[in-house]
Amino acid sequence: MTTHLEADTRPAEDRRALRRFRLVGANPMFRRLWIGQFTSELGSSMSVLAVPLLAVAVTGSPRKASVLATLGFLTIWLTAVPCGQLADRISPRRLMLACDTVRLAAVTAVAVWTLAGGPPMWLLAVTTVVSGTALTAFGPAAGKMLRTLVPADQLPEAVAANQVRGYSASIVGPAAGGALFGLARAVPFLADAASYLVSLACVRGLPSGAGDAPTARGWPRLREGLAVIRRTPFLRGSLAYSVPGNLAVSMLMYILLLRPGAAGGGTGLAFSAAAVCGLLGSLVAAGAHRRFGLWRLMAATAGLRLLAALAAAFIGGQLGPAAALATVLLLAPVVGAALGTTTLLVVDHGVYGRVTGTTSFIGGALQPLAPLAAGALLQSAGATAALTVVAGLFGLALTAVLAGRRSLDVAVQEPE
Repeated sequence: MTTHLEADTRPAEDRRALRRFRLVGANPMFRRLWIGQFTSELGSSMSVLAVPLLAVAVTGSPRKASVLATLGFLTIWLTAVPCGQLADRISPRRLMLACDTVRLAAVTAVAVWTLAGGPPMWLLAVTTVVSGTALTAFGPAAGKMLRTLVPADQLPEAVAANQVRGYSASIVGPAAGGALFGLARAVPFLADAASYLVSLACVRGLPSGAGDAPTARGWPRLREGLAVIRRTPFLRGSLAYSVPGNLAVSMLMYILLLRPGAAGGGTGLAFSAAAVCGLLGSLVAAGAHRRFGLWRLMAATAGLRLLAALAAAFIGGQLGPAAALATVLLLAPVVGAALGTTTLLVVDHGVYGRVTGTTSFIGGALQPLAPLAAGALLQSAGATAALTVVAGLFGLALTAVLAGRRSLDVAVQEPE
């Protein structure tokens, strides 16, 4: 048992970290938002798995199911900028309610049509586009809401808690979705619809003016977000790191999926293990950011990812890429939380949506090439060459971090 004397002799930094976690957890509005989004993400992770399963069951064509996956990725990428603009035009609470309502309607339509015998392919495509667009608009609105609900000195803990939320849902959701789909095809979609009802109730319970800020009449100008990126060294440096890094991470995932022998159960276990590593990384993200600062975290992450990819190329087989993916996802939430927190602190509330939308668009610009590049390299040169290319991309990310140290050397300031 810890005595009062022992508690008092703990390092001041540890006592402050514990206090910040308690304050974030005790914040009723943040807790309400967190619960609603965890429920929603859990439901979405079920239906994300169920949609391709349903497409294959209805059409008998794995190719058509893969087209839906590509459509979903392109939707999120192409709508990033306009959805960011939308988040600066509409109050966060209203936009979040609208997005949840649209997603509820879309997934309910799939569930009802499935109960009636099976939805047509066009409905699955429309649902994919509608849900992806609503998800993309929800993100910056939720970020603006978070910035007003949580004090600045507690943001690292709040962002890390959101990372824990996402990885927890990604661990539980796919397995639950597959099991529910086995019971009846409509069940995972009904569960997703119920999750949106919970999210709607939680968002409705937030203060009506939370996250609002005065905005100019008419639609905000898109070029204002791009201008902020041009004149903010931190944003430019983070994009130089993210563009090759995001492509490398996506290629690594597709190498694991497309390599010979990937159809076995080991691939699913590898992705589950990687998601667990991501959850573990989320638990230490806030403390690592405060202790080491943004630049050191980014440099260490890029360096370790480079070594992991080279080791995977050397080891080969299933173990190498699986271990590399686990390493990548262990570090992903640490850097992700640090970048997210810093962006919340340095970007003005009025342009936050446009800035994050534009950075998402630029940062993911090369990701549509990932499955094509991974498949082409695996077929023409083999897994070792493909993993060497991934290592080279991580090397470019590391070079960008080292070259941009001055702009990325940002640390969280402790309150007085």
